[in-house]
Amino acid sequence: MLKYLPLTGDGRLDLSQLDSVLTRKTKIVAVTAMSNVLGTINPIAELTQRAHDVGAKIVVDAAQSVPHMACDVGSSGVDFLAFSAHKLYGPTGIGVLYARRSLLEDMDPFLGGGHMIREVFKDRSTWADPPAKFEAGTAAFVESVGLGAAIDYVQQIGIENIASYEHQLLEYGTRILTEIPGLKVYGPSPELKGSILSFTVEGVHPHDLSDLLDRNGVAVRAGHHCTMPLHDLLQLTATTRASLAFYNMNAEIDVLAESIRKARRVFRLPD
Repeated sequence: MLKYLPLTGDGRLDLSQLDSVLTRKTKIVAVTAMSNVLGTINPIAELTQRAHDVGAKIVVDAAQSVPHMACDVGSSGVDFLAFSAHKLYGPTGIGVLYARRSLLEDMDPFLGGGHMIREVFKDRSTWADPPAKFEAGTAAFVESVGLGAAIDYVQQIGIENIASYEHQLLEYGTRILTEIPGLKVYGPSPELKGSILSFTVEGVHPHDLSDLLDRNGVAVRAGHHCTMPLHDLLQLTATTRASLAFYNMNAEIDVLAESIRKARRVFRLPD
């Protein structure tokens, strides 16, 4: 049985309701470290402790957070944590799944192939030590090199420097966009979220807005962003999302804001 933790009005997990969904019967707690729509940063260490208190394992989707903030699996105590390479400025087709060593040793492999076996007999096989037993077949050598280079690049800049700079962009973007009539930004206040601005403009469908912004050289995403249940909760069919990174500048946010104002004029909306 799946149970969902409710959200507060500003898009944070409602931890006051945690006891109603987390019990001794709970086997797995699955949570994102940072929402890819609202930008909400979830309290992973606290959730991990609460999960372990009832004997559950916790699985963390860190695809959104790893490129933007520090991640320490040791101090948080998570059981599993996953992220993709392409959101870390690396290649597509590869990602990372961290798991505690004891769990990897207890788990059976889900694929068979070269490099993941120790010995093969007619009636049985024995497996290589983790993590090799989960990496069947030819490895993604090229993608691995690209991921390593991306990690080196981010570490050279410094994740703390990235987080600080992107927070400044987020604060600036929030202030500039909310000055536009009819525009609503979703999610908590900047101090509680990552550098994501998902918004709607009254009177303009997000897909139409995205198309008009694209014609002005502004790249955003529009749609449900693989979060249909969240958009149902927000009573929205779609949102427009601007994702900020360390290579962006305040001047580009100004272009975004002016392009949104131009789109409003196309739809003959009042200033």
